[in-house]
Amino acid sequence: MAAGAAALVHSLTRACSAGNLTECSCDTRLQGGGSASEGWHWEGCSDNIQYGTAFSRKFLDAHNWSEAAKERDAVGDTMSLHNNEAGRQAVARLMAVNCRCHGVSGSCAVKTCWKTTSPFDKIGSFLKEKYENSIQIQDRSKRKVRRKDKVRRKVPVEREDLVYIKKSPNYCVEDRSAGIAGTRGRQCNRTSHAADGCNLLCCGRGYNTHVVRHVERCDCKFVWCCYVRCRKCETMTDVHTCK
Repeated sequence: MAAGAAALVHSLTRACSAGNLTECSCDTRLQGGGSASEGWHWEGCSDNIQYGTAFSRKFLDAHNWSEAAKERDAVGDTMSLHNNEAGRQAVARLMAVNCRCHGVSGSCAVKTCWKTTSPFDKIGSFLKEKYENSIQIQDRSKRKVRRKDKVRRKVPVEREDLVYIKKSPNYCVEDRSAGIAGTRGRQCNRTSHAADGCNLLCCGRGYNTHVVRHVERCDCKFVWCCYVRCRKCETMTDVHTCK
């Protein structure tokens, strides 16, 4: 939810600055400001994050307050609204300032600066960190997000924090009642650091390695007339499976 909201804001904001949308353009509110004593001023085409944020709220959040939403899980809607806003806040927080120097022989006596959205991979990394430190909230609060942890209940949940209601099941261990197959016996990639890597896929349990012998036809040639003659080639491959 947060990543989707952030992606929508990011895409629309970039599209406004590029002139790809007729409904918006650059954010000109900053132009003319700056610090004359420090030799810089706002100029150029700042990204119009206000338009992207407003459109995202209207597009993603509006259905949560409809009449039909009253019949759905109100707590789930509260969580969705909060995480949507957290995604938008991530884009706003990571706005960068770009500057261009002006002056004789590149002396940078004067600089013009404008604001731009950060690359989305940076925003994604920020949201991933928030995800890893997400906060469990009460499952009875329908309008206000409150921590489930009684010890820290009075600590406010910030707009940038990601929240969840229930903990995810342990997908590492087989649970037939929940339809979870677990990862025991799954083939993994020993050299990969992605989701298929043995360290991650095997959930820290380690992995077994065994050699698999493959025999297949190879070096096939057409013989006149009329058949194909092949050799049998044998290869040995290391296969790693989770313990």
